[in-house]
Amino acid sequence: MATQGYGLFVTEPNAYKSLECNICGAECLVERNLPAKSGFIAAMARMDKPRDEFSCPNLEKEWHKQAVQLVMEIEKTPSKRLAQLMQQDLEDLLQENNIH
Repeated sequence: MATQGYGLFVTEPNAYKSLECNICGAECLVERNLPAKSGFIAAMARMDKPRDEFSCPNLEKEWHKQAVQLVMEIEKTPSKRLAQLMQQDLEDLLQENNIH
């Protein structure tokens, strides 16, 4: 399942013409003016009003999922050294998949 903010973005309708994936830089696919959903969970996920959803076309690829995990770990670790090593792993992974 995709994690909002990592290749998946929910915005107000027509707030952006286009968005790039913050993981791999690909231009996101967009679904505009999606209908509102009801309920507590929908409200917490900002889906209780009309919205646009942007998603990376690579979102379901295994390498992209791994890249998301690396980014999340880089953001979470308090260690600069570990973050640098993981950043290099991320850069290698993206390069292996022809993402520059």
